[in-house]
Amino acid sequence: MGRFSTTEAIAKFRSRGRSITAQRTAVFRALERAEGHPTAEELHSGLRDAVPGFALKTVYAILRELADLELIEPIPVSLGATRWEPNTDPHGHLVCDNCRRVVDLSVDPTVLMPLVRRAGRRFTLRGASLIVHGRCDRCASG
Repeated sequence: MGRFSTTEAIAKFRSRGRSITAQRTAVFRALERAEGHPTAEELHSGLRDAVPGFALKTVYAILRELADLELIEPIPVSLGATRWEPNTDPHGHLVCDNCRRVVDLSVDPTVLMPLVRRAGRRFTLRGASLIVHGRCDRCASG
């Protein structure tokens, strides 16, 4: 899959009979431009002036639709707002317990998935995530 694409999202929505609204297009484009792992609030603050009457709950609804279509993934961090991953290639995350910064962690799936399969013998696997908690370089030095 890889990095989020507005074109791919529009095609997938249309293939499922979903309309392409100004709000959806705005969120798609914001995700495509986003660096890192945005929250719904961060996306909304950048979009509310561009799309009049754009409610935060609409951003949440669109993000859930995108996740249901496996175009983005929520990052299950323990505290704070959900962060959204526009890169669906296999990788993990480093999460700072102090500032909540999230950094991608390159993980070779050929190493990770056999461990998951071995541990999940009594489960039907649908996916896996690796999240490592600690303090980022900014917080550790300050």
